[in-house]
Amino acid sequence: MLARCPKCIIFKQELALSSTPFSGFRLLAIAVLVALTAVCATAQGTAAPGEGPQIGIPQAAETPRLQAVRASAPIVIDGLLSEGSWAEAEAATRFIQRDPEEGAPASERTEVRVLFDNQQVYFGVVCTDSNPGGIRATELRRDNGLGSDDIFEIILDTFYDRRNGYLFRINPLGTQYDATVTNEGQTTNSNWDEKWDSQARITDTGWTAEIAIPFKSVRFLSGEEIVWGVNFHRRVMSKNEDVFWTAHNRDFDFDEVSRAGRLEGLSGIEGFRFRLKPYFTTGASKVFDDGQFQTKHLTDVGIEVAKYLVTPQLALDVTVNPDFAQADVDQAQVNLTRFPTFFPERREFFQEGSGIFQAGTGGGGSSRVLLFHSRRIGLSSGEEIRILGGAKLTGKQGPLDIGVINMQTDRFEDRAGQNFSVVRVKGNLLNRSYIGGILTRNTEGAVGPRNLTGAVDGGFTFLQNLNFQGFLAKSESQGSTGDDIAGQARVEWDSDRFGFTLDHVSIQENFRPPMGFVPRPDIKRTMAEASYSPRPNIRLIRQFQFQANTEYISNQAGALAERDAELSFQTEFESGDDITLQFSRSFERLTEEFDIEGGTVIPAGDYRSNEYQVSFEAYDGRAISGDMQLGVGDFYTGRRTALQFSPQFKVTPNLSINPSYEWNRITMPDDTRFSTHEFNGSVNYAFSRKWLTRTTVQLNSQDQEYLFNFRLNYIFRPGDDIFVVYNETRNYGSGVTNRLQDRAFIVKFTYSLDR
Repeated sequence: MLARCPKCIIFKQELALSSTPFSGFRLLAIAVLVALTAVCATAQGTAAPGEGPQIGIPQAAETPRLQAVRASAPIVIDGLLSEGSWAEAEAATRFIQRDPEEGAPASERTEVRVLFDNQQVYFGVVCTDSNPGGIRATELRRDNGLGSDDIFEIILDTFYDRRNGYLFRINPLGTQYDATVTNEGQTTNSNWDEKWDSQARITDTGWTAEIAIPFKSVRFLSGEEIVWGVNFHRRVMSKNEDVFWTAHNRDFDFDEVSRAGRLEGLSGIEGFRFRLKPYFTTGASKVFDDGQFQTKHLTDVGIEVAKYLVTPQLALDVTVNPDFAQADVDQAQVNLTRFPTFFPERREFFQEGSGIFQAGTGGGGSSRVLLFHSRRIGLSSGEEIRILGGAKLTGKQGPLDIGVINMQTDRFEDRAGQNFSVVRVKGNLLNRSYIGGILTRNTEGAVGPRNLTGAVDGGFTFLQNLNFQGFLAKSESQGSTGDDIAGQARVEWDSDRFGFTLDHVSIQENFRPPMGFVPRPDIKRTMAEASYSPRPNIRLIRQFQFQANTEYISNQAGALAERDAELSFQTEFESGDDITLQFSRSFERLTEEFDIEGGTVIPAGDYRSNEYQVSFEAYDGRAISGDMQLGVGDFYTGRRTALQFSPQFKVTPNLSINPSYEWNRITMPDDTRFSTHEFNGSVNYAFSRKWLTRTTVQLNSQDQEYLFNFRLNYIFRPGDDIFVVYNETRNYGSGVTNRLQDRAFIVKFTYSLDR
């Protein structure tokens, strides 16, 4: 007799309590329970002793293995690899090219050794370079992405579930970038930050590095002998060459951890149990409101996050009166459509385990559907709503990924405080597949209206490149009248040479997830895309790509709303530059008029348009790089010319300048002409890897405002910061009576205590 999984019992109770007033959710609840019962049954039948929940994952005999060795003496992270313990560890040296010549041995030797003690795992890296003068090392800012530099990066699958991992990247200056990877790169969260250390040295023969990753910075399966998935990637910018320890095939990305090797030998390691990170802020603001300026003093204290490990795999996060003063400003966006724009989540509390909560269509534009988007908590139209507190439980329990959130906000204007609850469960199936469910609930006040959304979703991968994805969701509010279902079915073949996608999304008129992002309800959208990407034997050319796609959007009644067809041709050069030519033909039916700019009204009716676009992207491995796009075509009854220009200047490793400008010129048949201007510019100066400054200037002609932001960040120890932030927003235009809208000066201090 099969034992009942306690996590399924708990989830059943959660669904029963939550769905009692909403009978429409019982079918979804049953579907989730059946799926999770199957997952638990598979896990009990296939998990190998001592290897955790590896659901049906075959272990290939050729999987590379690397032995971690316990350090015989303390390791000093200075980038020199001078300790005797490094000589005791075996080296991973067999690196294979993905580009420019797939399957060829790396042109430069790379050696990686792994040591550990009770608290940390250490990686010693030697990157030989026959042209050390060509090593690119231009960035000191953490989390920049390091796209212009030589890099070395590590991905760690600490649960060895062949799906999820932690990514750590450095350049030859030791500058750090980190991220979490969920579902083999379907979700990559670069806003995740943790404590780890790295130092690098450029030498006469290349560069060397030492990396220390505390076990308390990651979650992992406990046991006497622990196995992690691991892979390494090195990029040599002077040769535009990428080499990998394993999974060098171009059909796979580095974050597809199912292709990683095995890191063996870890034992007796210790994670952390508890972290407390309080904060203190002080400052003042001046805001123009109701025809007069109001000055406010901004002194506050709270707990950014208190983290407790219930088990080595399951983390509980608690926050009290969190603060967002250190967050980067959102990038200005000109919007010439009738749909809302999307902004990503940047706040620290929501970063741990964020990939677990990902459910929906992904992608972009008006077709994006997210069943849970944490930006809906504590923010309303860009205005901060005070969060009184909240808790989050994320991690892995047996074969299941679990995520639970509960947050409470304060009153805002004339609205009562709101409570937000989320329950997410995912179960891993077969080799690279999963199925799960999500339930979100929002209530306003003690007796206010309630909103509920539930969904089941899944992703299945076969034949290495064939992917199936989909979800079925339902939302309900008190007094709702039905027509509140949404769903997606998607099949995709993804390889280096051939690509094919067929995707169908249906969103009924009243589908309104209270914590989701649905820019466009009442649609049926079908999309097909095919691509062919040969690599010709032509000097200077690395790859061509021919792509065709079509999209058909109607309302739920079947009336055509939009139809698009697009052809593109891209050339990627061996130099790293690429040029793309694109033609698109569109049809759009407006059922009601809308205002886009300065009183310009687009009337209801049918519109057909053609558009031509050329774009150029320069190789990042130069001191001056960037991209440019030029497009001309129809714009409803008029014409549109669009120019985007985003250069990047790497003046020194300390100084970089990143201006970005978008210009749209619209001409209508009645001789109405107008232009939109969007400027996002930043100047970054790093005194060192610990002292960082960023100055941002934004201008948006639609809102007739510009914003100035200055942020000084002193990282006095990993994970702890002092921020000095200055913000100013000004309006401009003939009708503006008070140009200054708000001004704020804020100082913030955080100090974490770990155990």
